[in-house]
Amino acid sequence: MAGDEAGARALLYAPGLPPTGLPTSFSAGADGLSFGPEASLAPVTWAIVRARRGGFDRSTLTLEWTGTTGDCALVIADAAARATVEPWLRGLASAASATPRTKRVSSLVLGLTIGLPVLLLVLLLSQANRIIDWAVDRIPIDTEIRLGHEAAAEQRSRLALWDDHPAAAAVRELGKRLTHGSRYPFEFHVVRDPSVNAFAMPGGFVVVNSGLIERADSAEEVAGVLAHEVQHVERRHGLRGLVHAAGLGVGLRLVLGEVGGSFAASWAENLEGLRFSRSQESDADRTGVAALIRADIDPRGMGRFFRKLAREGSAVPALLSSHPASEERFATVDTLMPKDRKFEPLNYDWPNLRGSH
Repeated sequence: MAGDEAGARALLYAPGLPPTGLPTSFSAGADGLSFGPEASLAPVTWAIVRARRGGFDRSTLTLEWTGTTGDCALVIADAAARATVEPWLRGLASAASATPRTKRVSSLVLGLTIGLPVLLLVLLLSQANRIIDWAVDRIPIDTEIRLGHEAAAEQRSRLALWDDHPAAAAVRELGKRLTHGSRYPFEFHVVRDPSVNAFAMPGGFVVVNSGLIERADSAEEVAGVLAHEVQHVERRHGLRGLVHAAGLGVGLRLVLGEVGGSFAASWAENLEGLRFSRSQESDADRTGVAALIRADIDPRGMGRFFRKLAREGSAVPALLSSHPASEERFATVDTLMPKDRKFEPLNYDWPNLRGSH
């Protein structure tokens, strides 16, 4: 059957084809419709074709007929494709003359065409957080480490590293004790910054501000902060937050190991606005206390330091703005403390270290 228009595309529904429809080419001419080789369907004359319009703005054209193999339909959503058919529609039987069975098939086809994508979208949106969490749990460790190294390289240019600060060696030693046996290659650095803050990047790049070192009254207090930050890495809290911010598509690409400099650069910027959830903070507290006990470091320094910062009142330190503290949180940390165990004080002259420049 020769048609005067060719190459138009539509979804074909017929017995033996996928229930979601088969994308196919078609042509329309004086004698009727003919289809591309992918359809394996004989030409159809206009005499048995019924036409109706649907969709939200009646922009979808559905052609229906009953062939030798059963009920069939061609759903045409593309405007250019509809234009190849519309000149031949005059005189076709209206949808009102369709049999009840054909109407049911047509309704089902239309429902699948419109409703299924909407349903999938609703399900995707409602389960987005769970899907992202699933993706994060499957990101390979080496991908996370590579991402962390690249993001750290981006971050270094913005930081005033001060690794010869008198307390920097102590920070590195404490960090090594707290991360013994870890799957991450941790790095610990001190930066020249008067704000009381510390942060850790995915993959194990940990930064402590000089302002925090000067505010701490003991090495145990600094160790408490380090343990907390290390556990944000070990528990992948930062990675999870960054993937949530970037979206599911990025998370799935990371699952496949697709990491590039553009990811690292944007994630380094997003670190400044990263905030942990209440449950993540509690998790880092709980596992941080356990890490301190394993390292034979008095865990009471963690609660003591955070309590001291909370007493600052309206002048909230940067560390608490990104790690919100509350008396309820402090009380929970207190319950984690071992009741009968004694800890030897850490062998650092901290007042001298923190005051040296």
